[in-house]
Amino acid sequence: EHSQRPSLLRVTLQTLQRFLTWIPLGFIFQTKLIDVLLNRFFAEPMFRNDALDCLTEIGTLTDLEPQYDPLFRELFVQFLQRLGAIFTPETDLAPAFEYGSEEDQLFIQKLALFLSGFLKCHLKVLEAQDSHSALITGMFYLVRVSEVKDTEIFRICLEAWHMLAEDLYKTEHNQTHFFDSTTTSRVLNLNGSSSASGSSRKFLYSPVLSGVRQVMISNMAKPEEVLIVEDENGDIVRETTKDTDVIAQYKTMRDTLVYLTHLNCEDTESIMLAKLTEQVDGSNWSWNNLNTLCWAIGSISGAMSEDEEKRFLVTV
Repeated sequence: EHSQRPSLLRVTLQTLQRFLTWIPLGFIFQTKLIDVLLNRFFAEPMFRNDALDCLTEIGTLTDLEPQYDPLFRELFVQFLQRLGAIFTPETDLAPAFEYGSEEDQLFIQKLALFLSGFLKCHLKVLEAQDSHSALITGMFYLVRVSEVKDTEIFRICLEAWHMLAEDLYKTEHNQTHFFDSTTTSRVLNLNGSSSASGSSRKFLYSPVLSGVRQVMISNMAKPEEVLIVEDENGDIVRETTKDTDVIAQYKTMRDTLVYLTHLNCEDTESIMLAKLTEQVDGSNWSWNNLNTLCWAIGSISGAMSEDEEKRFLVTV
């Protein structure tokens, strides 16, 4: 706490990061550790990345007693306050990543790990009324990080978006079944606020989900290709390309976009048509933009009703 030697402090932070997963929780939550990490080290560019590693380890601790929930909410709120002093949720991070220093690029990658990990581990905790605002702000930050043109960073963010979209879809789907059940069962469900909570969760995230749809459509991975070729015997056969990583990423992105389309097909449709208009009028034309848009349109096949899909395809 009183050392002034940067090299010693950095090594100490790196050592602490390796201890955090198994030291007693009291040393983390009942001391000044989090306060020191946030207010002394995270605020300093020299120590920021090492402090963020430590905060990520703390933020991804799971299976703890409910008594720690308020402490995780407080940690997330304070972290966003400190992050807000560095850049806002409206900042375009793509140029900063492309032209920034190696430390800046590393910071954005570690920020992706922190936000994605924290949301995956403590989403329900952050949905408490007193942390709604921080939760949405944190997700807007994650949308900005997702826009960075880096495959590894995008895959880190994709895990969180897939988890969120699937969770919201299942909540909404259960709510639909709840309303489709008999009147008696609805009346008897005196404590079950599944319908209200499902709807409120969907609307809580709606500003963020539109940004996530934009990111998914703009970055859609290439699906598995099927080629018709002639083999050595002169027979016409089907041949599929084998790029395992890209195909796995496509499947995760496809599932995420399908969930998002189920949650609001009008928004997905309007985003795709707006991007198609940019290709037609040449304002944002490129082969890559056209390809990713086509792959995205193909990925949501079956996610709309038959009539909606026919109308959409005719418009396209």
